[in-house]
Order: sequence, then structure tokens, then C-alpha cells
Amino acid sequence: MDTVENAERFARERHAGQFRKGKAKEPYVTHLEEVCDLVKQWGGSDIEQAAAWLHDTVEDCPPTSLLELEQEFGTDIAQIVGELTDDKSLPKAERKALQVHNAPKKTTSAALVKLADKTSNIGALSKSPPDGWDLQRRLDYVEWAQRVVDALPYKHVAGMKEFEKRCDLAILQAYEDLGSIRQAQNAALEMLSRKAKRAGLDHAQAENFIKSFVKSNL
Repeated sequence: MDTVENAERFARERHAGQFRKGKAKEPYVTHLEEVCDLVKQWGGSDIEQAAAWLHDTVEDCPPTSLLELEQEFGTDIAQIVGELTDDKSLPKAERKALQVHNAPKKTTSAALVKLADKTSNIGALSKSPPDGWDLQRRLDYVEWAQRVVDALPYKHVAGMKEFEKRCDLAILQAYEDLGSIRQAQNAALEMLSRKAKRAGLDHAQAENFIKSFVKSNL
């Protein structure tokens, strides 16, 4: 059994019985599978793919420890997982603040897995948001995820495009689900503006693009 397969087996065993927070209540391993798939798509090594499978085991599957991962998978993988593990003894707000604070210190491998993790989470927020999350909480989550990712020292180009696309869709879906029609329309226009600017248009060009788009769809 190779490293990635062994990491998948280990993660599936440790996360057995855990589910995502969204309405669909998907098995938690669906998230890990997607994170690993994204890392692989973005050229991640076997070590990075294995770390993607394992990145939440220490945080969410006690008594799993970094020492155990080092003994089972080696120092390199354990170190990546260590960089991605929050201290659950801290209040949630402090943990979230530390993710932003610590993001610039990530190694290239940890940054790649972190980007894949945030991309997966934002996609889940759009498709299956947690019960009870109001509009502002969903928007705040996207804004926080963007701050974490923006602070990473390494940003895979294709990975960033996918992350930004999912952020746009999550914001638009939040307004469609919980906002007014006008808010949803404004969010759609803002999304088009961001896409235009990411394509290299300046502010005036982006404004003209939006006006042309609106006129052509009236």
C-alpha cells in the first residue's frame, strides 16, 4: 500500500462516524477526498496528498497525535499536518484569528493543502450551508476564508482561480437564499466586476463591461 492509500485508510478509520456541518450531513471523509483531489490536480506530491487526507486527524480525532503520524507516515507529512492543526483548547474566535496570523508562515506544501481545504469548505458553504447560519454569518465566513488565503506565502495559480470562483458563488448563493432580490442582483453584478478585474480590466473597463452585460440581458 503506497503512502497516499495508507493515509486515506487511516483517515477513513479515524473520521468514521463524523459528518459535515451542512444540511446534507455528508460523511466527513467526502471533504478529505475533495481536498486530496484538489491537491493532486494542482500538482501536489504524494506527501502533500497524504497530508491532505490527514490534515484534520489530530484536530478532530483524539487521541490521534503528531507523534503517531510521524511514526506512521514520517516527519515530512507530520510536519505539514502540524502546520494545519488548530489548537482546539482555544476559543473559536481566537483559533480563526490565528489562522490569519499564521498563514504567512506556512511552508509551500502546507499552503497548497490549506488552499485546497479552504476551497473545499467554501464550495460546501455554497452547496450545503449549515442549518441556522444567517446571511451575515455566511458572508463573514467567506470574508474570513479570503483573508486566510490572501495571507498565504504560496498561491497556486489554478488553485486561486478555483478558490475565487467558489467565493463568488458562495456569496451569490447566500444572497439568493437569504437576501432580497435587489441584494442578489447587486451581488451578481459585483461578482461580474471582480471577474472582469481578475481578467486584467481596469476599473473603467470593468464598469463598461458590466453596463454592456446588463444592456444585452435586458
